[in-house]
Amino acid sequence: MCIKEKKDAGTTTSKKILIASYIIAGILTVLVVVGMIFGYDVSALSIITSAAYAEVGVSNGFYYNKAKKENVMKIAIGCVRETPEQAADLAAIISALGGVL
Repeated sequence: MCIKEKKDAGTTTSKKILIASYIIAGILTVLVVVGMIFGYDVSALSIITSAAYAEVGVSNGFYYNKAKKENVMKIAIGCVRETPEQAADLAAIISALGGVL
């Protein structure tokens, strides 16, 4: 297959948002557990924690969808560079797969 080695371009903004989401959800979870251990009423905080996990789920969905589309482009561009005579065939395959929007 026409896959090239990935160049390190640093951490993308979407990955930073995903990491921040995980950290916030983790901190909220720890606060809820510690609050419950010490007998505090953490019902409001547990609702916020649930919302944080919902946000983590949505962030994961967007991040993986974005990564999937970027990888299709990288593979297609790598193949066109290696075999430019097959560029029309590759464009038809990408179009048949739903394209990259």
